[in-house]
Amino acid sequence: MGRRLAVLLACAVACSASTFAQTPPAAQPAAADGVTLLLVRFEALLQADREAEFPSLVSTNFPPEDVQGFAAGLFDAGTRRALVIERDRAPLSGALPGDGYRVVAELFLESAERARIITVLLDVRRPSGGAPDSWRITAAQAATSIDGLFRLRVNGTQQFTARNLTIAAEDLLLTLTDGSVFLVESEAGVTGLILFGSGVMRFTPAPETERGQMRIFAGADTLSAPFETAFVRVNPFDYEQRVSVASLTPAAVNPRDLRRAQEMLARDGPKSFSLDLRELSSDVWYLLPPSGDLLADVRTRRHGTLTYSRMATQSEDITLFDRERRRTIALYPSAQRRALRGLSFNEDDQRDYDVIDYDIEANIQPQTELLEGRTRLRLRMRTASASSLTLRLANDLVVRGVVSPEYGRLLHLRVREQNSVIVNFPAPLPRDTDVTLLVSYAGRVTPQEVEDESLQAGEGRVQEEPLTIPPEFSFLLSSRSYWYPQNPIPDYATATLRITVPEGFGCVASGRRRTGDEVTLRDLLTLDEGPAHVFLARDPLRYFAVVVSRFVRAAEATVKLEPGLGDPTDGAGISVAIDANPRQHGRGKTLIDDVQAIMRFYAGVVGEAPYSSLTVALVENELPGGHSPGYFAVLNNPVPASRLTWRNDPASFSSFPEFFLAHEIAHQWWGQAVGWRNYHEQWLSEGFAQYFAALYARHARGERVFTDMLRQFRRWAVAESEEGPISLGSRLGHLRGEPRVYRALVYNKSAAVLHMLRRLVGDEHFFTALRRFYAAQKFRKAGTDDLRAAFEEVAGRSLERFFDRWIYSADVPRLRYSTGFGGGTVNVQFEQIGSAIFDVPVTVTIVYSDGRMQDEVVPVTDRRVEWTVATERPVKQVQVNRDFAAVAVFERGP
Repeated sequence: MGRRLAVLLACAVACSASTFAQTPPAAQPAAADGVTLLLVRFEALLQADREAEFPSLVSTNFPPEDVQGFAAGLFDAGTRRALVIERDRAPLSGALPGDGYRVVAELFLESAERARIITVLLDVRRPSGGAPDSWRITAAQAATSIDGLFRLRVNGTQQFTARNLTIAAEDLLLTLTDGSVFLVESEAGVTGLILFGSGVMRFTPAPETERGQMRIFAGADTLSAPFETAFVRVNPFDYEQRVSVASLTPAAVNPRDLRRAQEMLARDGPKSFSLDLRELSSDVWYLLPPSGDLLADVRTRRHGTLTYSRMATQSEDITLFDRERRRTIALYPSAQRRALRGLSFNEDDQRDYDVIDYDIEANIQPQTELLEGRTRLRLRMRTASASSLTLRLANDLVVRGVVSPEYGRLLHLRVREQNSVIVNFPAPLPRDTDVTLLVSYAGRVTPQEVEDESLQAGEGRVQEEPLTIPPEFSFLLSSRSYWYPQNPIPDYATATLRITVPEGFGCVASGRRRTGDEVTLRDLLTLDEGPAHVFLARDPLRYFAVVVSRFVRAAEATVKLEPGLGDPTDGAGISVAIDANPRQHGRGKTLIDDVQAIMRFYAGVVGEAPYSSLTVALVENELPGGHSPGYFAVLNNPVPASRLTWRNDPASFSSFPEFFLAHEIAHQWWGQAVGWRNYHEQWLSEGFAQYFAALYARHARGERVFTDMLRQFRRWAVAESEEGPISLGSRLGHLRGEPRVYRALVYNKSAAVLHMLRRLVGDEHFFTALRRFYAAQKFRKAGTDDLRAAFEEVAGRSLERFFDRWIYSADVPRLRYSTGFGGGTVNVQFEQIGSAIFDVPVTVTIVYSDGRMQDEVVPVTDRRVEWTVATERPVKQVQVNRDFAAVAVFERGP
């Protein structure tokens, strides 16, 4: 139990400026003075290692062998400081009121070099009406522990001269050509090195995708970066295996160098594997990296501080991170992981528990960005046995308490800079155990910008003059705000949200808004701040969101679906509404018809609608864009006096003004009802949303607009594909700070790939497979392999190469073609140039002399393809890819 929690903590703090804060123990009632006195005496015995006197604190009914067994693991001659902190108590069964308690306490035991935290369960009683000093321990159990807390120190008695010293890890080689080395030691042995001098950091990622990112970052497949200082952490058992210790020669200690090393440990050490236990100790405590792991902070001359980590607890266990700019340069599974499962993974495999339901209460003050919240989580354990779990919560939200009806007040460790809270239980939780947590918290919370999901303004677009009409203020808390405690690995759950906002503000949130006649007394008393806006998410969602602004109801309607379609309302109709900023009221009224039409169209394509209601929150901004959590969508409407232009963006479609509305509504099906397993699978959300928007454009505005969108899909896909494959997800454009790359590939290229898949397998197979995929993955997180399997089953053919080339490769096919006609036939020849063969459906357009046109789809699936068709009329010309449906570079041959 202790080792598992230590590993969990190590994972949480690695590669971050991480410290822990513990909530002070709750004040105890005056009636408990006798219990407090007993614990103070227990603390004094632990501090002085007076184990022989411990029996004086226990009842005669406590078996001597059990007393000895309990005490043996606690008392130690090396203990120089001990704390006993009562965390919770409950009346003891069978005892008279006030005469017996089950006490949960934390013991902090500190020696010169290490420390541990032990959770103990103590049954304490006193004789009826007994004096305060008559309390005794009648039963005791050490429940869980956090072991392996170490002090680290620079060995000040040794300095080494290094010549060609090497430190090796997978795909990493640090070479200190000439310099000095100090060892960082713990009681368990050498756990770190501090390097000064002239060295080179060589990082050579094995996967081709990561080499492509390295070319963007460093201009070559391999990073070769000179450095002058480095701080390395290793497990003591790995020290001699990782480090060429023969390259170290003892030298006289230079006091100036020693001071630099000590300052470096004090400055950089707490950024990883470090604990600050606050109420328990003023010292900095460290964890040892697990065996096989390594972390290196390297201060390079050109790139600043780069952090390499090999962390076996992560699905993608090799990382290169630019700490100063907060950029992930490389992230991928090690060779061993790749051999076992390839590059793909399902993040759910590492989920320790499922959240079944949330009850979220939040008092939001949007103009000061303050939030006070209480959340109940009902969860079920997935691991075989766990004594702790991790919650995700924004760093700046201070946790006031974590309580469980089953286990009382719980110890929680706040992980800063990681948006994490680790909760410790007094007993291991077996698999399938149901647990309820009540978490109270408050503080400042950073809103999520809708612009994160929006267009990017073009170059030279900002005028210096301020806006004459600034946009109406809005405040969005969503998936990246971590505004409520949640599973670090998102999963589907139901929820009730009770949101309180200041007078004059309104809000839209995930769930169906509870109507006035459904309001309960609890809603009126939520957080003692007046009536709450209540939203019910009875269909599961991956995350929950809320947007606060000055809203007025602009329009509302009920969408009746065609008979035979899946209807979550059982025929009552899907409630749709537009809540708008006051200046957008008129615009909101005009949107309601489009919302209804889009909902009906998508339901007809997929076969159902996923949620019983949809509210569009129409807010003001300088740029168009949107964000679509479950049950609602935030839509930016640019203010008339906007200083920005956005025409040169992959998501700018001037001939389709409903684009953003259509795209965001599509996310109710793709991204919400059907989620994605990890960031590599984001294309399933954005690609389907983009393609569905294009399908609606064809339905509502005709073939020309649809072709215009295909043209833009192809243009941006060809222009930006060298930045990486679709499967790189949110990392696309990340190194350059260029979000257009992400939209060009994850939005546009993905949509084009779906269209090519449709043309390859045919309309009937495409839409049949799409509906089967949706039905199988609804309220689940899907992967590319799930989509491929659905289409292979319906089409009756392998699509492995199609998905490998288009999703996992950054290449774009080059096709050389030639055309000929005459004698009643048309002949077209294609040749794929390059080593990789793609499956590319290409439209061949025959233009007849009378002006009529005939489109034929030619599947180019081999190195050379020749296609011939008979004609009955004179042919004027033959065109290739006139509809821009094929993402390829075409060259006319001889």
